[in-house]
Amino acid sequence: MKKLNKISSLVIVILLIITNGCSIKTLPIGEVAEVNYLSGKEGTITMRAIGIGTNQEDAIIDAEKNAFNVIFFRGLPESEQKIALIGTNEIIEKEKNKDYFNKLYKEKRYKTFVMSSIATSDLIKHKGGKKSIAIDVKINLVALRKDLEQNNIIRKFGF
Repeated sequence: MKKLNKISSLVIVILLIITNGCSIKTLPIGEVAEVNYLSGKEGTITMRAIGIGTNQEDAIIDAEKNAFNVIFFRGLPESEQKIALIGTNEIIEKEKNKDYFNKLYKEKRYKTFVMSSIATSDLIKHKGGKKSIAIDVKINLVALRKDLEQNNIIRKFGF
């Protein structure tokens, strides 16, 4: 009887671990953005972002996307955008608004909100063929917020 209780307890623990592990979604390794606030004036924000890619162009695109993701899902302390513009659960928000984010990133629509993007470091080579670069990217927050409102990603303030 004791042996049967141990086996059933073990089975229950294993099932709990499996079901709990299946429900948790996390960001893939390497998806942690390195973005720092530099300045912001009259509806704009300038950030220094680090991107990783197989070449300079891919690394710059990655850095720009990291900057947008920080504004959307994390916010930047000491800036006008202290809290996340969209929400803190990136995976759920991207899934809920899949069409918008596909157009924004895959079709490079986010570039319409980039006022400037200037490399501030040389391309640094890493093991495995990856390269990284730091850029200063300036984003038009007013136009970005308006676009998110028009596409029903966020609500207008006060409504």
